[in-house]
Formats: sequence, C-alpha cells, structure tokens
Amino acid sequence: MSVDPKAMRATVRRDRASGKVARYRARTVLSACDLAERHNRHIPGPDQSTMFMGLGELRPALIDPVDGDGDWFFVHEVLDLTGATPEQWHRLHDEEIAEAAEEPPVLPRVDEYTQHSADGGSHQVPVCNWQMAMMLALDGPWGEELMTNAMPALRRALVETGLGDELEAVRLDEDGTVHQTGETLTDVILADGPLPSAEVVREQIRRGPLGALDMDRGQQ
Repeated sequence: MSVDPKAMRATVRRDRASGKVARYRARTVLSACDLAERHNRHIPGPDQSTMFMGLGELRPALIDPVDGDGDWFFVHEVLDLTGATPEQWHRLHDEEIAEAAEEPPVLPRVDEYTQHSADGGSHQVPVCNWQMAMMLALDGPWGEELMTNAMPALRRALVETGLGDELEAVRLDEDGTVHQTGETLTDVILADGPLPSAEVVREQIRRGPLGALDMDRGQQ
C-alpha cells in the first residue's frame, strides 16, 4: 500500500512536533516526500517489492499512483541485482542529466534524496526510474539475453507510437550495397509477422534470461 507524499509529510510533521519521531528521521522522510512530489509519485509501503526483468525483486523507491506499481528504484539495489558497475551508472547518470538539460528541458529520469543520520551527518541516495534501471540491466552480464527479451516490446512501441512510420528503412544486397526501397521501419517490422500481444511482451520481459533462452530454442 503506497502513501501520498502530502499525507506522509503531514503525518511526519505531526509526529515530529509530538516527539514521536527523531529530527533526523523526519528530515529523511521529508526529503523522500520532496522526491516523490517532483515526480508525481507515491511513497511505497515497507513490504512492497517489484519483480524486475526476471532477475529478482527490487524495493521500489517510488510508486506509480495510478497502477500501484513500483517504477523508481534505489540505484545501489539495481547494481546489485543486474551486475552493472558503478562506473556504468555514473556514465548513464551524466548522459541523462546532460540530455534532460537540452531545450526544451525535461525532468531527468535520475534523482536522489537526502539520508540523514543521528550524528548529524547525511548522504545522498541516488534513485532512477524503470527505464534507467533497464538500461543498467542491459549493461550488465545478462545484457544480451535481456535485449532479446526487450526486442518484441521495442517492435510494438515503434509501430504503436508511429515512430516506425517516420524512419526510412534500407536494404543490403548480398554484396553489401545499401539501397532504399521506399519502405518504412514499420513496413519491415510488420513484414516479419504479426506483433506479439502486450501480454506476451510483458511475460517475456518478466521471465528475464530464462525467457530469452526459450526464445533461442524457438519456444515463444
């Protein structure tokens, strides 16, 4: 069960005023509320978890208030689960911040809140949304298998969003010569057969590396 950050903020301030919550704990929760409000998300309950790409479960940092799913995660837990490295995270983080600052600027898909401690110290806790977490997973040891899983979802997205209609496809002859056929990427995708259903796409991604191995064996 998730909590609206406005309600959480009111509760923490009341408990802090009555002495039920230590100041440093209250400051940490209020910083997390700031994070949730920036992204129009809710605060997760203490026992919530989300299965992530068949690799295991992640504690959500933030919850989508509409469908109740966790879609922001703690970066250190994503790294532990996916096998990606801190260096890969810092590169992805810096690229995302730079892209988000371009005109028109948008809210980046990476963020952080402040964790306060009883001794007066503090440190930043980085978080990222599910798209950034997926990109970290693709950089990890299971990246090739997870990319195999993601391809049906990418095909659906290109067709359903209309982006595939805007991209011109080219063909390669046997000698490597490139020539244009007038086809769009959508034409090429649909020529390979019907799009997988949304249910099939979700199941494939959910199963993670095991799902990719089944695809290699033709067991879709």
